[in-house]
Amino acid sequence: MKKIFTLLMIVAFLKPVFSQYEEMIDVSDALQSTLDLRTSAVRIVKDYLYRGLKVNYVSKENDNNLSKGETSLLKLEIYGKEHPEFNTEINKVKKQWKKLRHLAINLPKKEKMNGLLDDLNDFLRDTENLIEGIKNTDNIKIINYQHASNKMEILAQQLAFLFGLKVAGVDGQHILKEIEKCQKDFQRNLDLTFFSGENTIEITEVLKSIQADWEMGKQTNKSANKDRFLNTIYILMNKISDNARKASLLYQEKAKTELKKK
Repeated sequence: MKKIFTLLMIVAFLKPVFSQYEEMIDVSDALQSTLDLRTSAVRIVKDYLYRGLKVNYVSKENDNNLSKGETSLLKLEIYGKEHPEFNTEINKVKKQWKKLRHLAINLPKKEKMNGLLDDLNDFLRDTENLIEGIKNTDNIKIINYQHASNKMEILAQQLAFLFGLKVAGVDGQHILKEIEKCQKDFQRNLDLTFFSGENTIEITEVLKSIQADWEMGKQTNKSANKDRFLNTIYILMNKISDNARKASLLYQEKAKTELKKK
């Protein structure tokens, strides 16, 4: 009941706030809002699993994940008022978000663990379709690196989630393939941003930090025991994810500068 009340308070507070800033939401904001909503969804699913596994550090973040997701969704709805061509995709994402929202406000149940990956993949597919549509509205190259940085943010969270599923004993071989795929995708996006030709000194330093933690994460995966492994991976992947978000926002600043020139 407390969490439901918190959710209602978040929505009631944010709607009038964002109604004042409708004109300020440009294509880079719409893209970042979709990226942030997607990351919030992965964090909620991951934390639902980790709460069930009784891993530390989770409960304090859950409400924050929910509020960030609700904020991002409201921004997208505002963007849809000025760009109705995206409303079909936005409404589809909104419907999928409702399923994931229940995970944030309810206690984890063991019987739901097996369906978490499918629910998450459905949401990621729909948000990716929206992202591609938004990206194509303006031919600004830098937005591709904003997107790539966010992919690292979300892939770090996905990997923590998948390692949790592995420890929970969910469909071992399938999970191992998903882990391998996420690791390859992460390295590809790290390489893409590193050699983008658009990096400031600040962006380069953030990417170096991501790379160092990424190498540590790969070593941790090879050697750690179950309990310590999950706690270590949880913290390390959150650190990588936070730095990838920094890079995404720095690229967004450059994108905004390009937009103002048009």
